[in-house]
Amino acid sequence: MEPLKKLIKQATAQIDRERELFASQLKITGVQMSVIDFLSNHKNYIASQNEIEHEFNIQRSTTTIMLQRMEKRGLIIRINDDKDKRKKQAKLTEKSLKLVPKIKQYMKQDNEEVVRNLSTAEIDVITSFLQDIRDGRAND
Repeated sequence: MEPLKKLIKQATAQIDRERELFASQLKITGVQMSVIDFLSNHKNYIASQNEIEHEFNIQRSTTTIMLQRMEKRGLIIRINDDKDKRKKQAKLTEKSLKLVPKIKQYMKQDNEEVVRNLSTAEIDVITSFLQDIRDGRAND
C-alpha cells in the first residue's frame, strides 16, 4: 500500500496543474485565481493581508510579493487598514470582478467532480481526515 501522504502530495500536484491550466485561460495564475476567489467571498471584496496569509498558510513576505504582483497586473489594489495604518488590505478591482463568475463556476464544477461518486458520510470522513493533517493533528 502506498503511503497516504505521498498520495495526497501527488493529488495536490494534479489539482494544482488543473487549476493552473484553467487560470491560464483567464490570463492569470492558479494562485491569483485562488486569491480572487477568496476575496470575492468577503464583504466589499476586501481582506487583510493577515487573513490571506492564514487562508493560504503562507509567510508574510510571500504574501507581500504575491499581492504586489497582483496589484501590478491590476487584479487588486492594496489599501491601508482603517483601524491600523501599518496593516494592508487587498481589494478586488473591476478587472478581477469580471473574472469572478468564471472562477466561481470552475470551483463549483471542480468540487462537484471530486465528490460525485462519494456519499455524504465518505465526504465527512475525508474532510475530517484532511483537516486533521492540515491542522497537524494527524501525528497525535
